[in-house]
Amino acid sequence: MEHDAHAPPPAAEYAAAAAAAAVDDDWARDEDAELMAVDPHYPAAPAEDSEDVKDAAPPAVPSEDVKEIQSYLQSLELKSNAAAHEDAQEVMDEEKETKRHLNVVFIGHVDAGKSTAGGQILFLSGQVDDRTIQKYEKEAKDKSRESWYMAYIMDTNEEERLKGKTVEVGRAHFETETTRFTILDAPGHKSYVPNMISGASQADIGVLVISARKGEFETGYEKGGQTREHVLLAKTLGVSKLIVVINKMDEPTVKWSKERYDEIESKMVPFLRSSGYNVKKDVHFLPISGLLGSNMKTRMDKSICSWWDGPCLFEVLDRIEVPLRDPKGPFRMPIIDKFKDMGTVVMGKIESGTIREGDSLLVMPNKHNVKVIGISLDEHKVRYAGPAENVRVKLSGIEEEDIMSGFVLSSVANPVGAVFEFNAQLQILELLDNMDKLDIQSIMSFYFEASIFPSEGSP
Repeated sequence: MEHDAHAPPPAAEYAAAAAAAAVDDDWARDEDAELMAVDPHYPAAPAEDSEDVKDAAPPAVPSEDVKEIQSYLQSLELKSNAAAHEDAQEVMDEEKETKRHLNVVFIGHVDAGKSTAGGQILFLSGQVDDRTIQKYEKEAKDKSRESWYMAYIMDTNEEERLKGKTVEVGRAHFETETTRFTILDAPGHKSYVPNMISGASQADIGVLVISARKGEFETGYEKGGQTREHVLLAKTLGVSKLIVVINKMDEPTVKWSKERYDEIESKMVPFLRSSGYNVKKDVHFLPISGLLGSNMKTRMDKSICSWWDGPCLFEVLDRIEVPLRDPKGPFRMPIIDKFKDMGTVVMGKIESGTIREGDSLLVMPNKHNVKVIGISLDEHKVRYAGPAENVRVKLSGIEEEDIMSGFVLSSVANPVGAVFEFNAQLQILELLDNMDKLDIQSIMSFYFEASIFPSEGSP
């Protein structure tokens, strides 16, 4: 193969040639010095800055190689800048959240319309598209349950859809302009009260759904209903703010009647006050139709309900104020559930402090040291999470059987306290008809003088 005699040599060949030339030049200089020492008339070597030396200078590095090196250096600089920007953005996101986060639990008697209202919220906020709604409408119609299609958004398993009853706590997410919300759809049937407690324990505010249909409010409010029990449980579990939505106002038995709305409100206010709520500050009443979406995202049309001039549900949710939690305080996360998934995973709501990957924490009360190896928020992996967030935390250094619901994940430097004795004040909600006087006295003495001692070996 013939080579172009005038083509510039490759960079490697040029470097080798330059090195060889430098060695030859050094030998030549040494030889000249020796000859000058013997013969003073030997001509001196030309100066390094003479024109002959300049003319003999090696050729410049080819421009293609220079461009390649410059391109490589620029790519390194861009990667370095991108990494620095990512770290700076993470710090900014951690220090300043653009939206607050609130957990909202929907509570109330069975068939009050909790799942329907929750599904309508997701549809109105754009979390569910029209095609999905049409699919649910057809599915509900095939089961002769035309009015249940909105509830299918929250009630996802077949058992709940067949029975028309929420069993497990449904979970979904939506956003407004100022707030991110997590919806917790609690079951209303009395058989699933433990599941309702699990949902309410994670909530910041509660939405008490009451059916305005003739006979349904009375069934839920009077003896044997779940309306009053849910209110007391919510208050006990720390739900300090309550929105009372009077649902099904579009029913033929109601027809947006102001008299029916006032009747329900007048009965609920004394009970809410006796349950510990400040009705003026902590409770909001408003009428809605969960099935039609009336007075939920936008205010009520006067042609539908002329007497209501208050806010809609989304406005009340946006304006409601809850006590702030300290993101820099000692870490506290009560564990509500646990499972195995390539390791031990615990679930709960962060009550105080911030959690990050790599943190060393303490599981109380058994004082078990663990390390955080993964955090999931809304089914997405994150590197850190702050107060009021419902998270899943993957731990190393502990087995699933060593954790129980009610344990608390806390900081090592400032762990949560553990006690061997506490005083409990209990309230009787309902007495059975066949309970005699002796049973009542023994229960009352236990309720008001209760010192609960755990079994031996428990903290």
